[in-house]
Amino acid sequence: MKKIMASVKWTDEQQAAIDKKGSNILVAAAAGSGKTAVLVERIIKKIIVDRVDIDKILVVTFTNAAASEMRERILEAIYKKIEENPEDANLQKQIILLNKSSICTIDSFCLDVIRNNFYEIDISANARVADSTEMLLLKQEVLDDMFEDKYISGDKDFLDLIDTYTKYNKDEDLKELILKIYTYIQASPFPEEWLNEKVEMFDIEGKYTNFSDTPWGKIIIKNVSDILENGILKLESIRNKMTRFPELEKFINTINIDLVDYYFLKDNLNDWDKCVKAIVALKDKRNNWPTDKKVTNDLKDEAKNIRDSVKEEFKKVKELLNCTSDEAIADINFMYNILNKLKNIILEFSEKFYQKKREKNIMDFNDMEHLALKILVKKDEAGNVVKTEVAKKYEEKFEEIAIDEYQDSNLVQEYILTSVSKGNNVFMVGDVKQSIYKFRQARPQLFIEKYNKYKLEPEAGEDRKIQLFKNFRSRENVLNITNMVFEDIMSKELGDIDYNTNEYLNLGASYLKIPEQDYTTDIEIIDTSDEDNDIWKDEDSEPSLYIPSEEDSDDAEQERVEDVVLEARFVAKKIKELIDSKYQVIDKKEGKRNIRYKDIAILLRSITGIANVYEKEISMLGIPVYSDSSGEYLQSIEIETIMSLLRIINNPMQDIPLVTVMRSPIGNFTDNELIEIRLNDRNSNFYEALIKTDTPKVKKFLQLLEELRNDEQYMALDEWIWNIYTKTGYMNYVSLMPNGNLRVSNLKMLFERAKQYESASFKGLFNFINFIDKIKFNSEDLTSAKIIGENEDVVRIMSIHKSKGLEFPVVILAGVGKQFNMQDLNEKILLDQDLGLGPQYIDSERHIEFKTLAKKALAIKAKREAVSEEMRVLYVALTRPKEKLIIVGRQKDANKKITEKQKALEVYPSDDSKINAYLLQKYKTYLDWLELIYEKEGVAKTEKIFRVNVHNKKELLENLKKEEKIEEDIYQKIIENAKKANKEEKQKILEYLNWKYPHEEIEGVPTKTSVTKIKEMVNAEQVEEQTKNVKFAVEETKEARAITQKPKFVNNNENAKISNAQKGTLMHLCVQKMNEKEEYTAEKIQELIDELKQKEVINICTCRSLGCPIDAEFDCKSSQLTALILPGPGRFCCLFGRDNEYIIPWECISQIGDDIILVKIDEEKCFHKG
Repeated sequence: MKKIMASVKWTDEQQAAIDKKGSNILVAAAAGSGKTAVLVERIIKKIIVDRVDIDKILVVTFTNAAASEMRERILEAIYKKIEENPEDANLQKQIILLNKSSICTIDSFCLDVIRNNFYEIDISANARVADSTEMLLLKQEVLDDMFEDKYISGDKDFLDLIDTYTKYNKDEDLKELILKIYTYIQASPFPEEWLNEKVEMFDIEGKYTNFSDTPWGKIIIKNVSDILENGILKLESIRNKMTRFPELEKFINTINIDLVDYYFLKDNLNDWDKCVKAIVALKDKRNNWPTDKKVTNDLKDEAKNIRDSVKEEFKKVKELLNCTSDEAIADINFMYNILNKLKNIILEFSEKFYQKKREKNIMDFNDMEHLALKILVKKDEAGNVVKTEVAKKYEEKFEEIAIDEYQDSNLVQEYILTSVSKGNNVFMVGDVKQSIYKFRQARPQLFIEKYNKYKLEPEAGEDRKIQLFKNFRSRENVLNITNMVFEDIMSKELGDIDYNTNEYLNLGASYLKIPEQDYTTDIEIIDTSDEDNDIWKDEDSEPSLYIPSEEDSDDAEQERVEDVVLEARFVAKKIKELIDSKYQVIDKKEGKRNIRYKDIAILLRSITGIANVYEKEISMLGIPVYSDSSGEYLQSIEIETIMSLLRIINNPMQDIPLVTVMRSPIGNFTDNELIEIRLNDRNSNFYEALIKTDTPKVKKFLQLLEELRNDEQYMALDEWIWNIYTKTGYMNYVSLMPNGNLRVSNLKMLFERAKQYESASFKGLFNFINFIDKIKFNSEDLTSAKIIGENEDVVRIMSIHKSKGLEFPVVILAGVGKQFNMQDLNEKILLDQDLGLGPQYIDSERHIEFKTLAKKALAIKAKREAVSEEMRVLYVALTRPKEKLIIVGRQKDANKKITEKQKALEVYPSDDSKINAYLLQKYKTYLDWLELIYEKEGVAKTEKIFRVNVHNKKELLENLKKEEKIEEDIYQKIIENAKKANKEEKQKILEYLNWKYPHEEIEGVPTKTSVTKIKEMVNAEQVEEQTKNVKFAVEETKEARAITQKPKFVNNNENAKISNAQKGTLMHLCVQKMNEKEEYTAEKIQELIDELKQKEVINICTCRSLGCPIDAEFDCKSSQLTALILPGPGRFCCLFGRDNEYIIPWECISQIGDDIILVKIDEEKCFHKG
């Protein structure tokens, strides 16, 4: 390690970042540029060269792990210097000071401020930091109490909110809305002020006469301008092509009329009402496309398609400009009253929640930041934010403030760190292209503002910007595709930064080139269209222009499970090929070596519901794999089972949890046993049917429940849960299941959670169950157990967000055909830090609801920001691999869609080298973007950087089937090798090939047969030989024959003997009821007959009797009934043979009573003629 550190050579830009001082410095550090190393080196230089004590430097990191790593690297550097100069007292002092230095996350720093200055605010010195799940419960408790008080008092404003934001007398929607807005405003330095200010924006009556001048109007006008500009570009482009052909003049005139209208609108966008009137006038204006069959020029049809697409886009303009300024202002002003009521109830909740936390002496992470801010800043008489005396002490203490991952900061954190700075000693490191935490209220705009304001070559004392764009992580091929992709799609309009040659990732790593190895990025597209079923496909037709509209449903291409599985199998096969081919990677310690499983990472945009599919398919190929499926902890089978057990101990009158436990290894009941229990009482709940069942197994199960219920009365919750594991042996069982270690760890974590829960402010089993249920209801989850170390040799599956900051020799970016998640745009109220609230117009009295222009404006902005965020997420994904990148996605009609994108690029020209931003926003997957780049750049330019390979679904499935027939291939190899084998080897091969199954005598026993067949086998004395190894074999056949009492449904003559057919019926019914683990005597069989002998079959569809069963079919392996056989019409008990009969499948039986069997059948379909 020392040698590596000694050999580090910094670039000029890195050295500047290490040395420069005297002003605020922003280091724009691209992926893999060594920003963390630069930050550490700068701190070390401050300590050793500038002789600044380590406790006088505040270093804020994004994670605790990053803070720990930084401490270790600093400590190692100090020790290295001490070896060189053992007498240096200052270095010895730094080792002591390092333990109390401020190298931490922002939360830790805030907590430190609170602990040291708690007397400045109303808080206890020993207040505990509660976890998010405990806070979630407390929020629900406060809300429930507040709602109950308001219902009792009949609060009119509250009831108005109930009428406005709830449906069907359920107030959950309003609760969720309150919590959503409350959580959102916590990212503001002064939440109450922000909310007041944004609600007051809706009180606009008399303040505006032209809606274009409002904050929302400006957003809408910009969007309308973009639509019109793109429409004009498309029409002018096709018109210019048409001018060379005189026969197209009438068509050109039609386009010119359209252009005049669009230019008029574009020139008058500053006057809202003028535009609205112009659009109304256009509705009455007829400008139809001419029809002339004599004109055969292809441009005519192409122009019509383009004009139709422009008109389709123009519909959005009509939707946005569909009311006058007065009407729009009135709609927004109407919502002021209801939003004011909503604001009041949110502020009331905020106050009650704060008081509840003070009572319990706890705080959450938001409290830490806001309480620290309250200690550090205040407002003067003029309303300006000024530093407190405490902040001035911190300002005097810290010589430098270093902030890592600055692009992920929010406004509260900005205020806090600014308050403790001197104004010229903040060192910020980050990369706005990797800002992917919008859902945590990160504000990349803070970084962008400084990036645009700071100078590369400033005057003395001016704020400085330093750019690090040399990448020391990846091979050139990875950098090339990253640069090509983002040069084409990332701009200030989309992505918030203009990605050009100045932003390029430049090669800094020196990798050994392996000539025979392919480093080209492969984009593997699985075409999921079913060509055999596409009967309308015209092979000779030209692809038409198709550009997705914003109204296209996000579910337009539903994810089919079989397609997800197919992609997962494809990825698994790719991994196997890499391993089998002994793909070479470069290791810093070992040099060139064969690829290992741990060198491969599979990145997904989201792992929820998908990671487990990949894990299963990859495991099937014998590849060790691990996925961090933390989002599925509560859905794991072991946790579901234990939680079901807790539920029925608390309240056994719950059918689904009860049956879950009984069917699990804890109860170990079979399906047949559960059916028998239900038959004891069909009308009550399952628990009541259970206690009416008098069998040893049921008694044992009920006794277990009673014991556990009694234990719960005097044991602590965590101890009691561990007692459950011990008594049931369930933990031992799950340890033997696939991923047993993880399952055991999950059960241990549930034990730990219960311990934490009881140590907090909640007690009891009922509250714990409620705690888990509320977590699930709010779509949250607990973190699953971590059972894998950093050096484990397994393939890792993770989300792109989880991969940030990591690197892998080979990355497979999968699922790129999955659509972006835009569900947030459908919320009742949209939220934005600048524009505030975007509500629906809701008039509960008149039952009117529609989108206000305020909401439409926020939706336009939110969509642009969401697309920008997706672009940055893609950047993070493409910059994770060190040596090889593979991209995999699914798409229907892939070749057709690629060709369509070529046409889309033609009709959406761009003024610069980038793809038209308006066009980019129309596409909804990473794969769409990559295909646009592929078509824009052309094969000649892309083939050295990446390849696009389209795989037909049918062919892939056929190849997989061929691989599954591996046994046949092995057999052929055996034959081929046998020809070359010596005598001794041939003898061994013959022994293997001539091997015979040792139980040939039961090979002829059918899996499905009838009682009549068994009767025939009894007479031939075959039944004992052929069924001796079958579980349900009737050993007491002689005793069975002795049962000759005739059932009442045939004849009341008790002296008469029953027929063979009736014997068969009774024999089957006995077998169906038998427990295969018990021995049956004539007495036990007699008991079963007494229960079942009076059964008449009635069809509830026709309300008529079909008679009594004469025979039955059942499955020999499961000993389950599969069908009843009844005599055909007009015959009794098959008196005249078996030519005609009813065969009634078991699933058609609706109910079995004491005397009758109810069936639901179509008699014609069930009637079989001999």
